[in-house]
Amino acid sequence: MALGTKVDGRKEAGDRTRRRLLEATRALLADRDEDAVALRDITEAAGANVAAVSYHYGSKEALCRCAIEEAVGAVLAAQTAELEKLDANAQIDDIAAALARPLVAVLSGPPGPDRDRLRISARVATDPPPVLRDSIAAMRARAHSVLLPRLRRAIPGTPDEELSFRASSVASIIHCMAAGSVDFGRVESDLERMLVPVIAGALSGAGIERRRR
Repeated sequence: MALGTKVDGRKEAGDRTRRRLLEATRALLADRDEDAVALRDITEAAGANVAAVSYHYGSKEALCRCAIEEAVGAVLAAQTAELEKLDANAQIDDIAAALARPLVAVLSGPPGPDRDRLRISARVATDPPPVLRDSIAAMRARAHSVLLPRLRRAIPGTPDEELSFRASSVASIIHCMAAGSVDFGRVESDLERMLVPVIAGALSGAGIERRRR
């Protein structure tokens, strides 16, 4: 066997171990806070040893941070991707549907990694770990920079501060659902039909806009 093949094989094995550790940590963090996740829990779930955690991530804390960042980034990226598909004339209902679509697809489907990512994202929404506050704030700012121009076009004349407040209110609704505080045992079409008007109403500030006119 050539030396290069041996090296490639070791790299692939290392990559698999690294992925298993991340996946195990993500699944554990979906159900409990970082302080309640023991290193032994992670290694047993991943079928790895303590040395693998140290080798691939440096520490349990660093591994948990990586899992949290990956979860939050994936949720925001999914929403951003849907927003970027909208054309320049998108209305509030279109924007609301784009924000709801990733959530609806995950919550109406079977449990799995995407559901875990949503739950982690919801858990850290109000109080991110101090070491991750800047990086999570940066991810949210990038997502906000995609959302805000679309809201400006759909609701002209509304101050940015108010649009940002409405967007934060929508995020709270989504986090509440993602955390499992709302019963979402429904098929995808029913959940989207119910959720989109709620998000659209929060974004449009319907009663406020009518009073202004």
